[in-house]
Order: sequence, then C-alpha cells, then structure tokens
Amino acid sequence: MGRDFGSERLPLVHRDHLWGRLGVVSRRTLLAGGVGVAAMLTACEDPPPAPRLPSVDSVVGDITYRTADGFQIVATFTPPGDVLPPWPVVVLLHQFHGTRAQWSGITPDLLAAGFAVLAPDARAHGQSIGRWTASGDLEITTDRAGTLGHWVRDVEAACNWIALRSEIDSERLHVGGVSAGANAAWVATGAQLPVRRAVAVSPRFDTQGLLLGNEIQNFRPSGVLFQTDKSEALQAQALFGRTEEPRHIEVYDASGHGMDLLDDRRARRDFVAWFADAR
Repeated sequence: MGRDFGSERLPLVHRDHLWGRLGVVSRRTLLAGGVGVAAMLTACEDPPPAPRLPSVDSVVGDITYRTADGFQIVATFTPPGDVLPPWPVVVLLHQFHGTRAQWSGITPDLLAAGFAVLAPDARAHGQSIGRWTASGDLEITTDRAGTLGHWVRDVEAACNWIALRSEIDSERLHVGGVSAGANAAWVATGAQLPVRRAVAVSPRFDTQGLLLGNEIQNFRPSGVLFQTDKSEALQAQALFGRTEEPRHIEVYDASGHGMDLLDDRRARRDFVAWFADAR
C-alpha cells in the first residue's frame, strides 16, 4: 500500500520517520513496519557499484557537491549561450524514481530565456547514491523511500554551491519541480533558503506528511506557481491555500502528471514565464 505522487508509488512512512529527523530511515526499519519492498524501492539485493563522480573542480557540465548530511549529489550545470554573466539560475527537481535526465526537454527553453540551469539527481536517485559516513567512507544508499522527506536538504546544498559561483546571480535563484520535486520546490520557498520563485508541477497534499513543511519553524512559502490538470487540482489547491503572495495556480485542460503535463505547450510556456517575470 502507498500514497501516490502521481504514477510514482510512495510508501506509507510513519511521521516519526520524516525528514525533520537527522537520521535516514533504513530498509530494515521500513520492512519492520510492514511496507512492501516492491512499493518503495527498486534496489536489488546487491548494492550497485559506487558512481563515478565528476571532479569537485568542475563548474560546467556534470558537477558534484555534498549535502549537510553527507550525500554526494551529482548534477548537470548548463549556462545560457550568448548571455553575459552573472546569470539567473533555475534548479530543477525531478520526480520520485526519476533522474535529472527528465529535464532535457525543457532545459533549452530556460536557456533561451537567459537562465542557467542546475539539474541534480536527488539523493538515492541516479548518480547521487553515495553518502559519506562519519569515518570518511563513501557508502552506497539506494533507499529512495527513506530519504524522500529530506529532498529540501538537496536544494540547500544546491543553493550553497551556487553561492560560491561568481558567474551565477544567487539573488535570482529559482526552483522548479515535478511531482515529489514539486513539493520540494514549494517547501524550499518557505525553508529560509535564498529561493526567489518556484514552480510546482503536479504537487501532492496527501503524502503522509512528507514534503509539506510541517517540521520547519516559521514556514511561510511564497512566490509559487502551481501547475496541475483538473484531476489533481484539489491537491494543488490545498498547498496554494498555505502559500503567501506572490502565488498563482493554473489548472490545464491537458491531462497529465508531472513531466507529462509539461508536454502541453501552454504549461511549458507558463513554467518559464513565471521565472522570467521575476527578473
């Protein structure tokens, strides 16, 4: 059993295991709670090999940075062509079980509008499966379910990486996300991070408390465009009601969840325009 982020199945995780706690929920803990393996993880019995990480000195293309709790995030940074720095930037958050490759379709639209793009693999997804231990070892973590509630820490790490880059305008930092990534983008605007605007495509409210900002003091999200189809409009409206101005919700006639909704030309245009209007 589980809750949906659209087509992605989420496990029923007890509130005690939310991302407000420092620990990562282990596979053993989840199984003890009666959660089925097939509903929460795609990992096999043997862990995959450690990913080949980009150089820590890389600043364009595939780059890497570390979160406060030790995850080695791998991302792709793409600057806009023929635009002088410092550039505004959009951080793109994929959906649960996705990877940064999902953003290949809309990235050219953002680049053409003058934005740099930073697209990371979320923790325990894609190449971001390494986590540094206190002893200095890089362990492999594929517990996507147990780490889902901590995605905003990945956004924090992205903000820190951006702050060190003089060619990026950190005061024009935006976040866009789909499905679970939409929730993370929304939460990031209320988590005292330097996020100016966000777009949340197909966010969910019925997540068993995951990625709803409940554990953040003085949580006041703002500056968010919510994009949804009619079938999921109530989900987005629930988060819209907790969001301060500027805010907007757009319900599309086109049907689709997450990246599928962005196949709609108007939805894609609105996604880029929300960031462009903030400049």
